[in-house]
Amino acid sequence: MTKAPSTRSTDDAARNDGTREKLLLAALELFGLYGFEGVATRKLAERAGVNLQAINYYFGNKRGLYNAVADYLIERLQIRVGEQRKVVLDRFAQAQSGGPPIDAVEARAILTMVGESMLTLFADDESAVWVRYMVREQAEPTEAFDRVYAGFMQPMLAAVRHLVGILVEADPMTERVRLRTLSLVGSLIIYRVGRATILREMEWSTVGPSEVAAIRGIAADLVAGIRPFGESTT
Repeated sequence: MTKAPSTRSTDDAARNDGTREKLLLAALELFGLYGFEGVATRKLAERAGVNLQAINYYFGNKRGLYNAVADYLIERLQIRVGEQRKVVLDRFAQAQSGGPPIDAVEARAILTMVGESMLTLFADDESAVWVRYMVREQAEPTEAFDRVYAGFMQPMLAAVRHLVGILVEADPMTERVRLRTLSLVGSLIIYRVGRATILREMEWSTVGPSEVAAIRGIAADLVAGIRPFGESTT
């Protein structure tokens, strides 16, 4: 007599056939393009090439899928910049817990590394899909933004803010240092959200290895401009 497959075996097979990730990839793209309200569950399933019921099976409902996309985005960011992020956060934690303090030379080197990593990531076509999703969340924040902010952005911003504070010789918790930190981050993000303008202005047809190298070089220039308030950069 043939033994019927167990429920657990069936569930494992379902999890391993890639359906969940197909839905996440489709949702990341479509939600970024059209927003939560602009995408029907049927359209999500069609784009993923899966059964409509798979959304409820894996995520409960469309909102559950939308929030899961935020967690998936964090996972992808960790894969792409996880090593550099760990270096920064570990060194920051070491300094905060009584270890060797970070001086201006080290702070500048770490910030340059962070900037180069961000610019390399933004030059990649994969990041375009991520940014569209996050731009919508910036305009109308939901629980998904809270997840990405708490899970990835906030710890990194705190560390970068600390490094900026060292360079400007000011308390990193002050309003001015916070704004200076956001200004630095914004100067990096423009190389993704302003891609069309950059291509037109630079007369580039694409962003290949040589263009990425040129863009990466901007990181050091941006960080070099961070100096104590009132001090000339010339």
